[in-house]
Amino acid sequence: MAEFANNPYGFKEAVTVQAERVFDSCSDRDCLEDLEVVFPDFESNQLVNEAAYAKARCCEVTSAYFSIEPIQFNKGFYSVDITYTFNIEVELSSATSTNAPTNVVNGTAAFTKKVILYGSEGGTKLFTSDENGAVSQNGCCYTSVPRATVAVADPIVLGLRLVTIPAYSACTDATCDSAVTVPSRKMICVTLGMFSIVSLSRSVPVMVPAFGSEVPSKECTSSTESPCELFDKIGFPTNEFFPKSLEDAACGCGSGSGDSK
Repeated sequence: MAEFANNPYGFKEAVTVQAERVFDSCSDRDCLEDLEVVFPDFESNQLVNEAAYAKARCCEVTSAYFSIEPIQFNKGFYSVDITYTFNIEVELSSATSTNAPTNVVNGTAAFTKKVILYGSEGGTKLFTSDENGAVSQNGCCYTSVPRATVAVADPIVLGLRLVTIPAYSACTDATCDSAVTVPSRKMICVTLGMFSIVSLSRSVPVMVPAFGSEVPSKECTSSTESPCELFDKIGFPTNEFFPKSLEDAACGCGSGSGDSK
């Protein structure tokens, strides 16, 4: 550590910390067309087959799985495959009239995308106590791959279709001497719009200025007031009763939460 007693910036020393350095990143907007929604149980699939009308209620990303491979003859660059899993809540109705009863079912959809990013090169093996001595290797030649992360907003449902697949004949053996008739069924296809940011990073030592330790100036207190006394100090949430107009939302007006006592 180096001393900086007379430096003009006020920090006391430079210290080394282990940090994640982002070497490359990209932002993307994906239009995922006609993803098949899969339903896990018999009851949900039966409701889909009986449905005459379907609409999406909400959609969220439940998981993202990464596969990172170095690109041959282009050192430092990596191919990142990301497989997203979506949970989609669908409202079904057996009739198109507005008064028809509805059922809500949950299904899943998946999508894999590929991006190519620069992640630098690393020839060392990194062991941490959190991983109990385990380290990833590719065969006998060790490749230190960077760490991939993705920040993704919940998708926007752009469209949802109820598709009927007609009945067809399928062979029961290789010679196709006999065949069975597969009955018609219905399936749901969804189109999603998604925004994401993908990054490649590595753990590197970084030197940063330190300004010394600080004791918090705020003391820990425990309130002895009654719940009603605490509630009386909360400002009235005026904006909850008067939603913003389009003009207010555009200019950021009316962002306050009301007067406080």
